[in-house]
Amino acid sequence: MARLALLVAIVALVLSWAAYRRAGGHLKNVWTDASGGADFHVGSAEDGPVGTLDRQADLLRAQGRLLQHRAEVAADRNLAQVERDVAEIRRSLEHSYQNAGTAAKERWQGVDTELDRLEAQLRQGGSKALASLDSAIAKIRDEAGEEKKGER
Repeated sequence: MARLALLVAIVALVLSWAAYRRAGGHLKNVWTDASGGADFHVGSAEDGPVGTLDRQADLLRAQGRLLQHRAEVAADRNLAQVERDVAEIRRSLEHSYQNAGTAAKERWQGVDTELDRLEAQLRQGGSKALASLDSAIAKIRDEAGEEKKGER
């Protein structure tokens, strides 16, 4: 009877882990939740390698989302929705850089400035919005490259 209970518990654990991973969860998040939010770093005291990989993935997702809006911005269409999406991207990236080291946070300020400029240009419309979008995408691409260098 105890073996059956153990088997059921193991199967439940495997299924719940698979569902958690499918929903985008990471082991780092489980550890943070289990430790009551205590901030334990793996790797250097400045910036752990797991955080670098997460930020790099977040940057690449942000770049992809911005690229999807390029045609809309070029045609001066649906700019309010694009502006809301840019605001969401800023919040997401700000969260990603919350526990980053000093150098990464300084680089993040440059990305955030570009995204802020893009939001302002989207409110105004016109050809400057497209130039700001391209500039923000380039800045994010550069930052993703810096994060990749920091991974090594």
